[in-house]
Amino acid sequence: MIIKLINIFILSITLSTFNLYGAVNQISQDSKDSIPGSNFIWDGINAFYNYEFVKSVEILSKAKEAYPNHPAVHFVWGTSEWLRTIAYVGHEKSYSILKNHLMEIIPIYEELTKQFPDNPQYGLFLGSAHGLKARIHLGKKEWFGVLYEGYTGYRIVKEIHKTYPDLGDAYLPLGILNFYVGSSSKIIQFVAGLLGVEGDRELGINQIKTAARTGEYSWIEAETILAFIYLWIDEDYNSSLQVVAKLRDHFPGSFYYQHLYTESLIRLNKLDRAEQNLSVMDEMLERLPPNSKRGWKPSHIYQKALLQFYKDNYNKAMKLVDVSIKEQDTEFDTNLAFAYLLRGKLYDLKGERRLAMTDYHEAIKLDNYTSAVREAEIYLKSPFKKD
Repeated sequence: MIIKLINIFILSITLSTFNLYGAVNQISQDSKDSIPGSNFIWDGINAFYNYEFVKSVEILSKAKEAYPNHPAVHFVWGTSEWLRTIAYVGHEKSYSILKNHLMEIIPIYEELTKQFPDNPQYGLFLGSAHGLKARIHLGKKEWFGVLYEGYTGYRIVKEIHKTYPDLGDAYLPLGILNFYVGSSSKIIQFVAGLLGVEGDRELGINQIKTAARTGEYSWIEAETILAFIYLWIDEDYNSSLQVVAKLRDHFPGSFYYQHLYTESLIRLNKLDRAEQNLSVMDEMLERLPPNSKRGWKPSHIYQKALLQFYKDNYNKAMKLVDVSIKEQDTEFDTNLAFAYLLRGKLYDLKGERRLAMTDYHEAIKLDNYTSAVREAEIYLKSPFKKD
């Protein structure tokens, strides 16, 4: 139970890390004019979201030297270096790269918060930097470090929110944490409450929406998280399509947004459009960096299996989902849970109940808050039957 609570803390801070990494994307024209370097940093962030990782690092490295007092620049530079390493080398090497950068970044933000005490953005990035430090500990299963750094980041953001209640960006990490704790067991909610977490699911959703609507820096990732929740947790497919279509149009080079968009189309039975977009993604997949390609390929294959399932081509769906499960190579298990669920349904349709139950058990074991886990629990009790 403690490990699960730790993971929730890290999820909230790590996701908000990307929310703040996307920060500069939402800077208004007035902000761009008033904060020197924002236009330059925008170019680096835009490159990142379009999966141009090398270009992003090159731009942000120059921005870091030219505009050292910009609130976002040190954090987004360090994060871009980390994500470039993941894309081209792998997660294991990325931890040492990130650790070295954070040893530089955290003292800089500590100093900037002292120099500019009336600018809460420095504190938000300091809190997110601690969240990234917790992310390193999580990858190495160093649980004390995970809890310490994760809670440190959360406490910093919570304090900023108390002082600046109108600051939209602070609502995002708080909203994520409240949403996931509020979706958890009563025991986790109780323990989280002792740490000052409200643990209210609806409050969390509303806080994320507030960040999407009013955040100077965080609206893009707030909308990304809303799309995730709508698609893979709440099964509100019309809302997920509406949100992610905007993100996809803004960042056509993002494989993730294409992925969210395609699955939303499939779930809404817009199969011709989904099939067209899968063809676009085939070409995009080939252009991804090697490790990104290896990580995304099984999820891409899963969506092809899901499309065939919706078209009642069950044999094709089975072959594809088998490949997807065997080739899974990513830290995150959202699509793996749905792949097990899909294969379980296919086994049920073939009358192979024992194999179906095995896959439902595998989905449930992932315990990742998605609707796949809830559906697997239902079909474990009663076989799936397609209407």
